[in-house]
Amino acid sequence: MLKKIPVNYLSAIIIFVLVIAWIFSGSLNSNDESMPAATEIIIEDLISVRAKNFEAQNKTYFLTVRGRAEADKVVQLRPKTSSTIVFTVEKGSFVKKDDIICELDPENRIAALDEANASKNKAQLQFDAIKTLSDEGYRSDNAVATAEAALKASIARVEMASNELKNVKMRSPFDGFVEDVFLELGDLITPTTPCAKIIKLNPMIITGEVTEKNVDKINLDQEVNINFIDKSSMTGKISFISKSANPSTRTYKIESTVDNMSGVIREGLSADILVPISQVQAHLIPSYLISLNDDGDLGVKILNEQTVLFNDIQIIEDTVEGLWVTGLPKDSTIITVGQEYVVSGQNVEVELVN
Repeated sequence: MLKKIPVNYLSAIIIFVLVIAWIFSGSLNSNDESMPAATEIIIEDLISVRAKNFEAQNKTYFLTVRGRAEADKVVQLRPKTSSTIVFTVEKGSFVKKDDIICELDPENRIAALDEANASKNKAQLQFDAIKTLSDEGYRSDNAVATAEAALKASIARVEMASNELKNVKMRSPFDGFVEDVFLELGDLITPTTPCAKIIKLNPMIITGEVTEKNVDKINLDQEVNINFIDKSSMTGKISFISKSANPSTRTYKIESTVDNMSGVIREGLSADILVPISQVQAHLIPSYLISLNDDGDLGVKILNEQTVLFNDIQIIEDTVEGLWVTGLPKDSTIITVGQEYVVSGQNVEVELVN
């Protein structure tokens, strides 16, 4: 008689049989039925950008030359004689040509002129008398020549005394401003001592330096625009182009002349000389559209239908309205919003704005 099987053994055997049956049933089902594998499809959304159409315009290309304003003439007045100062104009005054700037004490110069005039009158009488007698045959030609020489000598002394008296009054050689007065009333002045400094501010000269590459693009009498540091601007003409270069900078000096009748342009003001060089096709774009590619080239991102392209540009002028650039197609669609998130060759979803 068989021993009775323990309950735990019997449970384990039943579970084992059920597992084997389940495995074999699954294997058979897999052979009978073929289940297709699920494929996951990932769809990437296109990046949306905004773009605007820009059309090329005719633009004058200007060569910008940094410069400064200089007075047309600067003179330090010095006397031709020595004496004490008895009169000077006020510093900063506007004076006309031949106005008295400084005056010296005439001392004995008036008396010397009176003496020279008296001597001349005497010599004139003597010459007239001798000439009359010579015509009548009572005086020789030698006597006439001697009297004539004395007369001419006295006339020369009158002229010298007159010039000496005129030299006590120092007059302005042109219309201008008295920039400085160096002496006070009562000071002794000599021919080596300046009395005052006068500057001529009309016309005003704007000077600058250009490179040897650009100097041949500038012509005499060419009209130029002058922009000053206070944002004011004027029109002038090229009046001088140097024939020799600065040995230290290898640049050439140019000068442009502008009208300064009102005197508003002060000497030494910084200014830009804008010289028109050529006409080009250029686009006016906002400065924030500029970017750099991996090679460090300057450009903007444009669209060819829905494809992003990086287009190299060259900036020719920076204005308040934006940047004038060349290198773009005549009609260009430039990405204005989202350009920092896309790269060249990428397809994007485009929204055109006005």
